[in-house]
Amino acid sequence: MNKPFICLLTDFGLHWGAVSSMHGVIASIDPSLRVNDVSHLIPPFRPWSASYCLKYTSPCWPRGTIFVSVVDPGVGTARRASVAKTALGQYVVTPDNGTLTHIKYFQGIEEIREIDENKNRRPGTEKFNTFHGRDIFAYTAGRLAAGIISYEDVGPLYPVEEIISFPITPSHIEKGRAEGIVENTDSHFGSILFNITIDDFEKAGFKMGDTIAVEICSGAEVRFSGTVLYQPSFGYVGLGEPVIFNGSTGYISMGVNRGSFSEKYHIQSGNEWTVRFNGVV
Repeated sequence: MNKPFICLLTDFGLHWGAVSSMHGVIASIDPSLRVNDVSHLIPPFRPWSASYCLKYTSPCWPRGTIFVSVVDPGVGTARRASVAKTALGQYVVTPDNGTLTHIKYFQGIEEIREIDENKNRRPGTEKFNTFHGRDIFAYTAGRLAAGIISYEDVGPLYPVEEIISFPITPSHIEKGRAEGIVENTDSHFGSILFNITIDDFEKAGFKMGDTIAVEICSGAEVRFSGTVLYQPSFGYVGLGEPVIFNGSTGYISMGVNRGSFSEKYHIQSGNEWTVRFNGVV
C-alpha cells in the first residue's frame, strides 16, 4: 500500500536551503516518501495567502495527503502547532494562525490536534526557536506519513471552534451589480481573483463581451477605477490592457494581457481589498 503524499507550502523562497532542509528531514525519516512542492513563493508573513492556496490546491490531491503549510510570522511564540484533519480526508500540518481559514470555511475540518513537541520534534533542536518548518512541521509530517505515529499520536485534541480564522466576507449580488473582495493574487503572472463565483456574476446579468465599470479599493483608497471588457481570456484585449475573465477555480478574475495587474495597480489580497462591478457601460 502506498504511503500518503506530502505537499510542502511555505513563504521561504528558493534562494537558500530552507526548503531543501525540510525535504532532507522527511527523507531521513523515510526515503520512500513522496514529497511535492506546492509553492515556496507565498508572500512573506501572509497566512491568508497560504490559506487560499490550500483551498485551491487540496481538492486536486487524494485522500490521506498531508499538507505542510508554513507561513509563520509568529514562529517561536505561544501560537499552536497543529495537525488538522479535513472533511476531504486530508491532513494539514501548520501553525494555527489563520492558515486553516479557507479549509475550515469551504471544506470543513473534522478535528484538530496540537502537536506535542516533547514527542514530535526533531531531536537536538530543542534550543532552536525560528525554524519550526523543519524541526516540528516537516518532522511530524514525515513521521505521520511513514506510519511511525498515528494521527492520535500527534498530540491532544482541541475544539475546532478554537481554530484561528480570518473573517470571510461574503460577496453581494444584485441585478447589474456585484461586490466582493480580492481573494488572491497570482504572484507570478499578476492576475487577481475575487470571491465572486462565475455563476453569481452571470446571475447579476453580466455576460461575455460586456464592458463593465470596475472599482477596486484598499479600505477607502481607490486603487483601480475604469471600464473593463469581460472576455474568455487575455488575448481578447490589447497588450497591457486589463480584462475580466473566468478563473480556473470557478471565480471571477482580472488580469492584464502580457502584464501583471497586481503590480501595475499595486493590488494585494484580503478582506480590506474590495471590488465593485457596477453595470454595463
